[in-house]
Amino acid sequence: TRVFARKCKLAEISSQDAILFLNKNHIQGWSSASINLGLFHESVLVAVMTFGKSRFDKKVEWELARYCSLMGVSVVGGASKLFAYFVKKRSPKSVVSYSDKRWNTGGLYENLGFVHSHTSRPSYFYIRRGYHILENRIKYQKHKLQKLLPIFDATLTEWENMQANGYDRIWDCGTEVFKFQLPRNTGQTFGL
Repeated sequence: TRVFARKCKLAEISSQDAILFLNKNHIQGWSSASINLGLFHESVLVAVMTFGKSRFDKKVEWELARYCSLMGVSVVGGASKLFAYFVKKRSPKSVVSYSDKRWNTGGLYENLGFVHSHTSRPSYFYIRRGYHILENRIKYQKHKLQKLLPIFDATLTEWENMQANGYDRIWDCGTEVFKFQLPRNTGQTFGL
């Protein structure tokens, strides 16, 4: 189904609504955010875009954490409408976003005025043998392991300790990193 953003109502939505929507419709699910924007078509939430303070690059003010539309619905112009609203309301100095290379090329960001910054190296997730749940590597940084693992040896690496506890690693393909900066002193307005 195609829905046009110009026929949608834009509203700031609650964290709970964003979490439910993203967990059902975004391949990566919800990610922490402080600003949650939604598009409604005939009172149905059809697209969500979320923002938070930049997690990994402290030189950047904001991070576009998630964008997706309702499964089975293409919201034409939805990302542009939501991002333009964010820029108008917050006047961000800079915004960063990450495109997982396993399933995306990042074309959306270029359409929004972002510039490709760089490609990150592949990262990994932990999986315990016999289980089907991927866990983020950040949870298992070496300084956290003594409290998390039944078997821990401070002389071993993070990876060696994880192996001793029955974990294995799965690697991703890295991410494309995109950055946006609001034009300064040009009189331009973005997407408005």
